[in-house]
Amino acid sequence: DFDLPRGLLEAVAAFEENEDLAEVLGKSFIATYAAVKQAEFETFMRVISPWEREYLLLNV
Repeated sequence: DFDLPRGLLEAVAAFEENEDLAEVLGKSFIATYAAVKQAEFETFMRVISPWEREYLLLNV
């Protein structure tokens, strides 16, 4: 039974835990790539989208 990750952070965690990928790509690459993706996600979550601004902030 195989389930796809339900979000980016879950996918990054699965990526970090995959030993087969670590053998091919190297642990250093895995760690660096995961850190970049986590930073991108954190930056994305700090931005208020136009939809959020219009529907959540202006219609209170």
